[in-house]
Amino acid sequence: MTDNVPLVQVKNLKKYFPLTGGVFRKVLGYVRAVDDISFDIVKGETLGLVGESGCGKTTTGRTLLRLIPPTSGTMIFEGQDISELKSKEMRFLRRNMGIVFQDPMASLDPRLTIKNAVGEPLLVNGIARGYGLRQKVIELLNKVGLNEDHLNRFPHEFSGGQRQRICIARALALNPKLVVMDEPTSSTDVSVQAQTLNLMKDLQKEFDLTYLFISHNLSVVKHMSDRVAVMYLGKIMEMTPRDIFQEAMHPYSAALVSSVPVPNPEFRGRAAILSGEVPSPINPPTGCRFHPRCRFAKEVCKDEVPDLRDMGDGHLVACHFAGELDLDYKAQIEAQEATITGR
Repeated sequence: MTDNVPLVQVKNLKKYFPLTGGVFRKVLGYVRAVDDISFDIVKGETLGLVGESGCGKTTTGRTLLRLIPPTSGTMIFEGQDISELKSKEMRFLRRNMGIVFQDPMASLDPRLTIKNAVGEPLLVNGIARGYGLRQKVIELLNKVGLNEDHLNRFPHEFSGGQRQRICIARALALNPKLVVMDEPTSSTDVSVQAQTLNLMKDLQKEFDLTYLFISHNLSVVKHMSDRVAVMYLGKIMEMTPRDIFQEAMHPYSAALVSSVPVPNPEFRGRAAILSGEVPSPINPPTGCRFHPRCRFAKEVCKDEVPDLRDMGDGHLVACHFAGELDLDYKAQIEAQEATITGR
């Protein structure tokens, strides 16, 4: 982390998708994909955003870059409110923003060579053309471990890991300040995943990048992030600069941690299985979003939405009973197993 200056400030961000039906396409309801969240990203840091599929992580990233318009809320980038900027005004600002999508094959045009795919941002923005464009693309490919021999190949001629490196090169073409990494390693195997993560950390230092790193993999997020935010059903449940594996204070975060495999053959515990199903974002529960599945829930949890409270050192938790609960799921499960097996 380079300093404590917020590059990005998000306040009360909401993104609702309308549900329509009937002959006149009347609005029947809304999918509350992102529902009143606030966070900052300090210049030079990596904020990890983690949660189950469908919790609103990707929508948060795309809304932050104004790829989709917010329903309400404020987004400030380098001191400028970008929440309601028109597309022409956003075009210049987007030079400072980049994104790496989850599926590299889907985000690359199969009809374009790698030279054209990586060079397109430079050409569209009038930064380079001709021989200068070619040299700039070669330079970018070299940064991500590829070379000049790859220039005239098409996306289908590369492996998944190589395609993701191409997408990273394209995201860095305009030398952005903020890059949204949307599950960049989910489509690669473990060995390629490690190479990609280390590459992203090296590039962050070299280009002084700020990352919003989106993933459902807590181990990957821990490796990459300076701070971790845990999302559930459109809300941020917990945000901490501490080790989420050791100091989770929200029941949902603790359950996620318990589901991460432990690299120890002697450990016999199982993941804590949450009861019930994830509620619909069309009609979310009242009060705390997590209360229907929380074994610690009380009446206040059903009626009142908990605020993100600072529990010290910037550790924010949206739980009425944060700090009062025994959340050591792994120890509890191990003790139960020992009782059952007589160990």
